Amino acid sequence: MLRKHQLRIAFCACLITVFSCQLFAVNIDTSLYRLGASHDGNQHDKDDYVALPMSIALVAEAGVANKLNHIDHASHLGNNNPSRETIMDENCKGAAIRWNVDITCYNDQIELDATIDNIADQINSSTAANRFYLACAGPAEVCWRGTNASNSASRSYVTVIFPRKWADPSHTDTPQMTHKVNDIQSLGINVTMINNPNNTAWNDTKGAWEWLLNKGGRYQWLYDRNVKSKLDASDTSLVWYIITGRGDQNARMNDIRSVFDGSSSSSGSSSSSSSSSSGSVSECTNNNQCKAIYDGKLQSGWKVLKCNTNTGVCRCQNNSGTKARCMDVAASSSSSSSNSSSSSSSSSSSSSGGPEAECANKNQCKNIYNGNLQSGWSVLKCNTNTGVCRCEKNNTKARCIDVRS
Repeated sequence: MLRKHQLRIAFCACLITVFSCQLFAVNIDTSLYRLGASHDGNQHDKDDYVALPMSIALVAEAGVANKLNHIDHASHLGNNNPSRETIMDENCKGAAIRWNVDITCYNDQIELDATIDNIADQINSSTAANRFYLACAGPAEVCWRGTNASNSASRSYVTVIFPRKWADPSHTDTPQMTHKVNDIQSLGINVTMINNPNNTAWNDTKGAWEWLLNKGGRYQWLYDRNVKSKLDASDTSLVWYIITGRGDQNARMNDIRSVFDGSSSSSGSSSSSSSSSSGSVSECTNNNQCKAIYDGKLQSGWKVLKCNTNTGVCRCQNNSGTKARCMDVAASSSSSSSNSSSSSSSSSSSSSGGPEAECANKNQCKNIYNGNLQSGWSVLKCNTNTGVCRCEKNNTKARCIDVRS
């Protein structure tokens, strides 16, 4: 007869077999697909202030940030509120930096053509084996324009998802916005309307979300993006629906928390003050914390430079002026000082732990990677939002650091 602890072990083994070592209380779909999100936030409700950065954090914490291929915001065309537009831009870029997600935050008030082109590109790259899911968390107009610019042959492999908050989520309240949900559907796109996200844990009291605040660091920053009486990240439910295999429309707080408390290695350490050298992305908020962690613990010739308050990473500098993450040149680090110097030859770290501001333009990427890439790969661009060099091979895109020879 099995004892209780033996039964627990057997039960856990069964769970591991069934869910493929799932770390969370919910299943995260890690199969081949891509996703995007389109938000307004520049007019009407302010839920997008936190919903957009929450979505970026969510895909990173769930280990599927590589599937996020499109984000645009300020999609309410006409009757723009410039101050809200600025907040959306800052919150989107702030989350991308803090969670090290390589994504361009397209501002539809000044980059509408680029938004349309990228949505069309994502649709054109879609196949039966590699579908694209677009969370349309704002007016239908921008999503329609991107769809209308795409090749019709690829549209059947695309699904646009809307939140069922009201009878018609199209937002046709200005002359610039004339297209509705059914106009997208008439182009041959699959359209899914999910349950009202205001009735899920994504829209709950601040007290229900206090665990996020208590985690500190970037999580506190995320909590503080909310400006409403409740923490309203309701539109994040669209991304949640996508990454949970298009099955969960009614997220519960325990499910959400399990992702943020049990994040995979791709999203870094959840500690706000970690001093390990394994790649924490929120180890500091000021220079004194970096000194407390690293003074007297660095390889010869290195000293603490500053805390990068955008990413929470301590930066160090050697006698020749080369800069690197302090964790990479700590005395206990497995890499040598010379290796750290060579990987930072363009005054930035290019280690596999996540490049930090390695470029400001495409030419810098070419200087680093031309002749140093795997066969068939070429430099595509510098993502100026994150400072990450992007490369391409046969329409497949990746961080250049990940396809370096």
